[in-house]
Amino acid sequence: MQKHSIIVLALLVFSLAGCSSTPKKPDLNKTKVESMAAQELFDGAKRSMRNGNYVRATELLEEIDTRYPFGRISEQAKLELIYAYFKRADYESGQALADRFLRQHPQHENADYVYYMKGVMHYEQEVGTFKEVFTADIEKRDTTNIKAAFDNFKALVEVYPESEYAPDARKRMIQIRNLLADYELHVARYYMKRDSYIGAANRAKYIVENFPKTPAVPSALEILINSYKILELPEISEEYRKVLLLNYPDYKLAEF
Repeated sequence: MQKHSIIVLALLVFSLAGCSSTPKKPDLNKTKVESMAAQELFDGAKRSMRNGNYVRATELLEEIDTRYPFGRISEQAKLELIYAYFKRADYESGQALADRFLRQHPQHENADYVYYMKGVMHYEQEVGTFKEVFTADIEKRDTTNIKAAFDNFKALVEVYPESEYAPDARKRMIQIRNLLADYELHVARYYMKRDSYIGAANRAKYIVENFPKTPAVPSALEILINSYKILELPEISEEYRKVLLLNYPDYKLAEF
């Protein structure tokens, strides 16, 4: 019985040794990619993108970016790769590549597209947050990305006003201004509910001064009227009441 156990143990040891010494099979897919020429990689990436396979497209385009960092096909590959990152919601990689592209090719004929995609990626990264119900810690929310989107779209329309992407950029800028104004209005209301009237007035004043043509303005003026009334500054409250009635004569001002 003991002899039989030793034999079984020896066979097991040899078996494990054989497994550990067996060479790993090469990754044929990776090997094939590494052997492909630039145009072949690019054509394969375009086919993958048409089929909606952005993971494969990214792999092929990144291979071009690594092996062929210069030249016309490299530039086009970077542009396609920015879009592939966007479709995969890999906004951080897309924005980093867009920044690198603009540093390397500031006068490129497709620079307007890169500015546009930078804005879209920042916009998509944060716009969902603004669609959510604001929580109690609203005053701590980070608006960095949505403001960056506005700056990217602004750069596009100022430098390339005739770009095919400019009309959509302008529409998105209006949407962003409305979102930011709504955000400030929610914060102002948050302060009003917590009897922080100076904070509410400051936020409401910021809306009136920085987002003058947004739908949030009349509500912001109402907060200014009420907060200064509570703070026993009737002259300032009355000034804002006149501004509200002059510019929004149909606005129903609630008694406070």
